[in-house]
Amino acid sequence: MATTLLWRNFDAQAGDFCMSIEAMPLYVDIERIDNEIRELGRDEDGPLEPAELFPFDQIHYQGTDAVERAIRLLGLDTVSRVLEIGSGVGGPARYLAHTVGCRVTALELQDRLHAISARLTARCGLGDRVTHLRGDALTYPLPETAFDAVVSWLAIHHMPERPRVLARLARTLRPGGRIYIEDLSERAPFTASDLPDVTRTIFGVTLTSADEYVRDLRDAGFVDVAATDMTSDWQAFAVARARAWRDARDRHVRVHGQATYGRLERFFFTVAHLFESGSLGGLGLIGRT
Repeated sequence: MATTLLWRNFDAQAGDFCMSIEAMPLYVDIERIDNEIRELGRDEDGPLEPAELFPFDQIHYQGTDAVERAIRLLGLDTVSRVLEIGSGVGGPARYLAHTVGCRVTALELQDRLHAISARLTARCGLGDRVTHLRGDALTYPLPETAFDAVVSWLAIHHMPERPRVLARLARTLRPGGRIYIEDLSERAPFTASDLPDVTRTIFGVTLTSADEYVRDLRDAGFVDVAATDMTSDWQAFAVARARAWRDARDRHVRVHGQATYGRLERFFFTVAHLFESGSLGGLGLIGRT
């Protein structure tokens, strides 16, 4: 049976969850985005075209295809007011503002990611359409009935008290507003040998079955909730990502350095293994208020 909070099942490792999410390997070297910008031949502060960043500012699975999926399912347009939870370095928010023309409020917990995202958005000339906020989704004072849509990619599994987070998101949506989430799930219990990677590598604070995730959305006040199993596609993406990273080792070491290359190689292959183990899964979830 899947668990709501994995640390409840292994008290000896509960202290792992006290570590900062900034120690998650995906985020340690996040300034690598600046390395990629230099590789494009751009200077440190000059203007950028949003599309120049799309190959490396979408740090969730399937890149801009995942954002296009949300645009289609939510019916976003130029007048939509969108809240993104766990906005990372701002890639999806910029993509939405640039391609759809909607207004996006991007909430991110980590200071470094928030600072980078705000800086890149300004350089892309999108500061009038994207508002970056630094805060915790559990406590940040979100206005009620202020948004037409909420989106989140690969972020809510990092958060404790998922039912409380979802209830807050329901309140910030207007009546008839919609939510779209892509997130990790637990398809089967993780082995004891894989649990350290669940806690340290993917920072899986809240990993549950699809049924439990759907139940939490309904309990939060969402209706017409539906879940799509993304596991097969995400496993293929994770495996291909790991292999492509290793195949381009010389290039990545030159651009980012050996330490960054090594950390990300371990991260990408660990994630691929967790999918291939049959325990880690992926979900797309949608609902409305």
